[in-house]
This record gives sequence, C-alpha cells and structure tokens, in this order.
Amino acid sequence: MEQKYYDEPEESKGFDAKRLFSKLAKSYYWLILSAGVLLAGAFLYIRYTVPLFQVSTYIQVQSPSEVTTNILGGSAFGQAPAAAAQAQPDLNSEIFKLESAALIQKIVDSLHLDIEVMTKGRVLDKPLHLDSLPFTISVKRFDVDEKTPVYKLLVSEEGYKLQHEKQVVKGSYNQPLVFKHDTITIEPKPFISIKKGVYLLRFPGEAGAVAKYSSRISASAVPKGGMAMLQVSVRDEIPERAKQIVEVLLYNYDEANFEFKSKALRTEIEFLENRLSTVSSELSQQANKVKDFKSNNRVNDVPTSANQILGNLVTLDSRKSENILKENLLSQVESNIREQSGQEQIIPNVTALNDPGLSSIVDQFNKLVLRRKEILDRGTAQDIRLPEINAALTTIKNSIFANINSIRQQLKTSNAFIASQEQSATGRFQGMAEKEKDLNQTNRVLGVKDALYTFLQQKIEDKKMEYASAGIAGSRIIDWNISKSVNPKPYVVYAMAFILGILLPVLVIVVQFMMNNKIETREDVHNVTSLPIAGEIILDDSKTDLVIAEETVSPIAEQFRTLRTNISYMGYGPEQKVLMVTSSVSGEGKSFVSLNLASSLAISNKKVVLLEFDLRNPSLSERLGFKKSAGITNYLRGEVQVDDVVQMVPELENLLFISAGTPLPLNPGEIILHPRMKSLFDYLKAHYDYIIMDTPPVEAVSDALSLGKMADISFFVLRHKYTLRPSIKLINQLHEDQKLPHISLIINGIKPGYGFQHVYGYGYEYGQMGKSKKKKKSSSGKLKIA
Repeated sequence: MEQKYYDEPEESKGFDAKRLFSKLAKSYYWLILSAGVLLAGAFLYIRYTVPLFQVSTYIQVQSPSEVTTNILGGSAFGQAPAAAAQAQPDLNSEIFKLESAALIQKIVDSLHLDIEVMTKGRVLDKPLHLDSLPFTISVKRFDVDEKTPVYKLLVSEEGYKLQHEKQVVKGSYNQPLVFKHDTITIEPKPFISIKKGVYLLRFPGEAGAVAKYSSRISASAVPKGGMAMLQVSVRDEIPERAKQIVEVLLYNYDEANFEFKSKALRTEIEFLENRLSTVSSELSQQANKVKDFKSNNRVNDVPTSANQILGNLVTLDSRKSENILKENLLSQVESNIREQSGQEQIIPNVTALNDPGLSSIVDQFNKLVLRRKEILDRGTAQDIRLPEINAALTTIKNSIFANINSIRQQLKTSNAFIASQEQSATGRFQGMAEKEKDLNQTNRVLGVKDALYTFLQQKIEDKKMEYASAGIAGSRIIDWNISKSVNPKPYVVYAMAFILGILLPVLVIVVQFMMNNKIETREDVHNVTSLPIAGEIILDDSKTDLVIAEETVSPIAEQFRTLRTNISYMGYGPEQKVLMVTSSVSGEGKSFVSLNLASSLAISNKKVVLLEFDLRNPSLSERLGFKKSAGITNYLRGEVQVDDVVQMVPELENLLFISAGTPLPLNPGEIILHPRMKSLFDYLKAHYDYIIMDTPPVEAVSDALSLGKMADISFFVLRHKYTLRPSIKLINQLHEDQKLPHISLIINGIKPGYGFQHVYGYGYEYGQMGKSKKKKKSSSGKLKIA
C-alpha cells in the first residue's frame, strides 16, 4: 500500500533557552578568549594611565535672606531665626556658579594651569607641580588658545635649552626667549640651585585648560548636611595642586558673590557721600553768613522771647527740611525705577521716609530683583519663571508709585500746615528790631544745615558697617577630604573588563542565534515539515568522492548502508526503481549523495545505473573520469545509442554511469523533454535494478520538476547548517502539488553535537576498522575511494 505524507504548517515556536545555553556551552572558548583579551586590555589601560586623585571640601553657603537684609538696612548679625528659616539658598544656582567657566578661567590664570611640566618616564610621563620646580615659568602666548606640542626643556646652572624635534633654542635665565611665536621667561627661585635635568613642557592653551578642569571640577548637594551644604570635588594628578584649585575656586566664588551682594550698598554710600559733600559746602557758606552778619551789624544777643519764638520756627524748619529730604528721596526712588525700563536694579534704602508700607514693598521688589538676577546668571534667559517674576515686578512698581503719590499728598498737607504756623510765628517778630530778626533767620538756616550734615554722616557710617558685614558672610569651609587614586580604580576596571569580555561574545552568539534560520537540529526539520527523513549523513573531512565500497567500514559508510536499508522498508515494489536525488540550492551535496547511494546499492549485488542529469553544471563525470565521454545529451540528440553512453565505474562492477555528455546543450530545459527520454528510461528499467538520477537544484531551474515525471521516489538533500529553513516550505509545496513523487529527506554534512539520531554513534570498533583500511584509487586516477 502506498504511504502518504501530509504537510504541516510551520509552528510558531517560543524561545529555545535550552538550545541557546547549549550553543553558549559549546562556545566556551570564545568566552574565555574574549575575557582574557579584555582583561589584558584593562591591565594595559591601568598600566599606562596617569592616576587621578580627588580632593573634596564641604562648604556652607550663605542664604539669600542674609543678602536681602543687609541691602535693606539690617545687620548681618541680627537676623531673626524665623526669617532665616523662610529663605533657603538655591543650591542648583550655587552649583552652577561653582562649575561655571568664568570661575575656572580665574583658577587657570591664578595657578598658571595653562603651563604643564612633566618628567620623562619609561612608561608614563609624570606631571609636576609648578611650585615644586627650582624655577618659575612665565609665558606670553601669541595665541592663548593654541595647543602646543610637547617641548623638551634641558636646564642647567648656566642656562636652558628648548627643543622640538630638530629645532633647538638656547635661553638665559631672567631673559625672555621667543620660541614658536611664544615669549617664554624662566627665572630661578631664590636660594635654590638648579641641577642639570630634562623636563617636558607643554602649553595646552587657555581654552584647553578650562575645558580640562571643567570636566574635573564638580559640586553636589550633601543631603545629610542640611539645605545649605555643598561638596566641591576636584580630580587632579597632583593632590597638592587639587587642594590649591579648591581654595582658589572658593575664594573667587566668595569674591563674586560679595561683588554682587554689595553693589546696592556701594550705590547708596556713593549717593549719601555726594549729598554730604553738597550739604557740607552749604553749611560752610551759611556759617560765613552768620559770621559776616554779626561782624557787620554788631548783633551778639537776642531777647529771651525772641528765642522762644525762634525755637518754634527752628522746629518748623526742621520738619520742613525733613519733608524736603523725603520729597528728594521719593523723587530719587521714582527716578531710579522709571530709568531702569526692563533692567531692574536694587532700590537704595528708603528707611529715611519712615513709611513701613513703602519699605515693605521695596523689600519685596529687591527680593524679586535678586531672584531674577540669579536666574539670568545661570544663562537661562528663556526660563519659564521669568514671566511670572517680571509680572510681579510690574505690579510692585505700580504699588510703589501709588505709595509715593500717597506720601507726597501727606507731605503737601504737612507743608501747608508748617507754612501757616511759620506765618503765625513770623508775625510775632514784627515788633522786634529788624537786625535781630535777620540774625535769628540766619542762625535758623545754619542750624538746619548742621542737623542735615549730622544726619548724613550717621547714615554713611551705618551703611559702611553694613558693607563690612556683607563681606564677612561668605561661604564657610566645614571639612576636607583627600582621597587616594580614584581614576582608574583597578578592581572596577578589571571587573568591567571581565563582565564586558563575557557579555560581548554572549551578545554575538545570542544575535547569531536569533538571526539564524539554517537547519541545525532534527527538530528544525520536524517543526517545518512532516516528510520522512530517509537518512542522516555525517560530515566527511576525508575529501574522498566515494566513501562507501565493498570493503569500506566507517561511520559514514554505515550511514549510507542505513539509507539503503530505509529505502527497502519504504514499502515500494520492485517496479519502482527510479530514484531521483535533488536539493533546493547548489552546495548541499546532492551529487555526493547520489554517487554514494548508487555505490551502496551496487555493492548489495544490484545492477545500478547513475545518470548525470545536471546538464548545466555537471560534476560527477569529472569525479569519475568521464568528463569528455558521450552521454545523455548525445543520446537525446540522436548521435549515439544507449549502449554507447553507458560506462562502467572502475572498482564497482555493478555500478554503471551515464554522463551529461559533451558538448553541454544550450537549452537543457528543452532537451530533457525530448521523446527519446522515454525510450532511454524504458531501456534502463528493463536492464537495471535501480536508476539513480542526479538532477539540478529545484530553486535554480525547473529541470528537476520535468525529470520528476520519470522518477518513482524523490530524495531531497538538506545540508546541515547550510540549508535555510524556509527552503523546506518549497519542498512541502512540491509535495502538496504532487510535482515530485514520494518525497523523502536526506540530511547531509551533519556536524557532531546537534541532536541527530544515528550520527557519531558507531563506537570505537568502527573507528579502528575504518583506520585499518587503505585508500584505493581507480585506474584513471580520478575517483578517490575510501
């Protein structure tokens, strides 16, 4: 009964973890090699990398509430605890300032970090601190940002030399030397002798030095230290230089903060000093008037009654002067606000107005100005907080203008009242002598000027004390920490190298595993098709054409014998004797399988004829030594008869061979359809037990499909780790469409360890027996037989 096979659709299989781990286990040597290479690279990296040391300091920064209180007239030491708790420093802003290029630029200039001096070592060049040298180096760069190559500096007691490649220039101490457009001056340090030695000198450029230390200086918040604690760290090859960098950084940071914080106080002190100078001049002029009046009019005393009235007038004048001062301050504040026009600055002190409401609004205005200044200093002009702050500034300015107008109305009412009182008191002088009245008037003006002069002097002293206190409230260093070498850390580098050395090959293997669509295991075949596997052939490295002969005993020979046995158990009758061997693509070993399958049948006392139907790229005729003999092409053209093309294969008496013929046809797809093809197969079926056809691949040409009509059984050769799994779908389609009869599969070139049955399982005896047999050669010297 005929056996039927039904195609099964390809199943969607999940991730095969077991197979992946098996693949990783087989590739263990790649893991070891990769880890070894990266560990060796890590060793070289550590060996040839200059170690960096880290110096850290903990600082406590000043809160903005202290700054605001100082500017608005408070004391730097008298701030209430509640106010301090309400305003905490913006640590992100302070970190930005500490890491800014402007401060690092000052560090480079102060410590001459744009000059690098090293000593030559066998492996590494060791950097030197400029303070440790017996001389000082100053340079005037032609281009401050240009990076120079490494110069060789040779020093001695008499002088020094600068060398770059073949250029050598001699120089004298304390004398400028022009080298490569740069002016270099080397001066010996006092009381230190210069020994003969060789140094390496390099100028990385100002921009290069700033960029270098920008990456090495970092600031971060310290959560355990509260809301105002920062850690400032510097990494450098020399710990002493790193500590100097931190100290200079904090000094410049405090200086910049003080410069900004004291700007309003300096403006106010300047205003008061200018005003004091004017009042001092007016006071001097008024004192001279009194002196001249008394001298000219001989007036030395004023009656007691006149003095009482005069005392009242002095009080009125004092109040009037205060109103004038307040009016001037109001005008000054209003003028400052209107002149700013989008460039808001801090408003000077308005405490002299004695108006708590206006002082509170000005306090809010100055706080917003400081906040806006901090945001702009961070370089974020498009910060989303600026529109809100600008709107609040506009509202507060309107409130200030409203308060100024209200105070002016009050001053106007007060001045009107003072004028009425002054008029009343003046009327009482009508009965006094004219000269005495004039003297009293002059003395009154003198007293007003003197009181104003004393008031201004007091305010100036107060502001100077505030200015001095602002300088005291800078950042405070809490602690220092100097670490050992932090870069590179050997254990971390070795650990990362080892992990990376393992992960890289694992990643490559996983990617190859995921991307691989070639046949590797028996399951790969069963997952795609239900067609039977007639035979499994191992990979043969002997490079012999014929691996099975009558006396050959080897694992691969036994596998071809197993294939022969499987064919006998397929249930076909003796009349089904035409076997076609084909493949999907070339290179899968169909010709090798055809030849050895025919040989395995021939040594079982069966008459077998092997037909080379690959008329496009024949290979069997060359292997068997019949390359130029007449064959199938010649017969189909009618040039010869069947007996003329049948050739005996040497050493195999039951195996005959019909080559492709010569010359090869230009139209092999049409010539195989010739009517003489039927008479050829009728003749062969009548005279031979088995007819083996070696046909072209089915994916390349349609010759095999045309020849399939002549075959009784079809064998598809699949090559291990070569044939693509999608190619099996084509075989399923050919089986479903019944274009080829009774399809079975032969797995060829199987490598060990991939889960195939009947492979590499023949034991020690077969291996030894196979070794005891010598190779035989045909008389033609072409066919290689194991």
